Amino acid sequence: MKYSLLVFFSCLTICSYSQDETQNDSTYITSFKHKIMLKANINTQTESYSIQNNDTENFNLTANNNFKFTASANYEFLGLSIGFSPKARNLPYKTAFQDITLRLFLKQWIQSFQYRRVRGFFRDGEILEATQSEFPDFKTISWNGATSYVMNPNFSLKHVLFNTEWQRKSVGSFIPTLRYGYQRISDRIEGDKEAQNIYSISIASDYYYTWVIENNWFVTPTVSPAIGLRYTVYSLAEISEQNTLFTTALNLGLYFGYTSPEFVAGAVFNFDSNATNSKNRTNIISDRSYAKLYFGYRFNASSGLKKRVKWLKNKIKN
Repeated sequence: MKYSLLVFFSCLTICSYSQDETQNDSTYITSFKHKIMLKANINTQTESYSIQNNDTENFNLTANNNFKFTASANYEFLGLSIGFSPKARNLPYKTAFQDITLRLFLKQWIQSFQYRRVRGFFRDGEILEATQSEFPDFKTISWNGATSYVMNPNFSLKHVLFNTEWQRKSVGSFIPTLRYGYQRISDRIEGDKEAQNIYSISIASDYYYTWVIENNWFVTPTVSPAIGLRYTVYSLAEISEQNTLFTTALNLGLYFGYTSPEFVAGAVFNFDSNATNSKNRTNIISDRSYAKLYFGYRFNASSGLKKRVKWLKNKIKN
């Protein structure tokens, strides 16, 4: 991660020169915003944390949800997704998982708001009397937001991420993104409440490039270096600590799939790496990778839904 700043600014420079014509060309994108896009996906992203009890003891906690399912619906300028996870059959511990995300699509702007809650973790990598230690009170709640702007109007981020559009020609775009959020991590230690409140903000220089293959198929690699700040407040009984940390992150992704007027399907592979300039008592594990499969279907909206969304659009404009 020590090269993240170099990658960040190199990406910024290269992507600035890599933009295609800034004037919109209607032959590049076909919009399906007037149709409902229903999509379901399954992914292997696991919630994991690194716990530091003192200067010598460190261990990992992992949520008992090897797979997550998400159902989403997008229509016009609105998007909603709800995620959940079934209990793993090979472990006796139960993890409660919720993920609700609201999105707004406003021309080249994309705004998202996310609520995420995970409770019920177990100690990873250590077997005690043939069972792994359970942490049923370890809980994390987060509220996150992201504001993105697609600089090249001929590139469709909505095609890659949300499937409300269809990219018809190969093109790429630099996408500056501001991310911000609040997270609360809590647990009980010998009857005392342990809590850590985390306030974070970062800016990322995302870059996507979509290769269109035989009209319906596509491949999109992406790189997203980011820098930011994190303010933490830790408390346990009479102990209270505050820290301001400098953060760096690097996300690498590969999207590929099939698009048609009615059906979409594809897969996503991601690698995330995160680091801070200081050690917290509770840190997100630095490196992780995961995969996702998705399937979707487009269909016409009912007249009642059209009227309600049109009324909402008029209210927003006024």
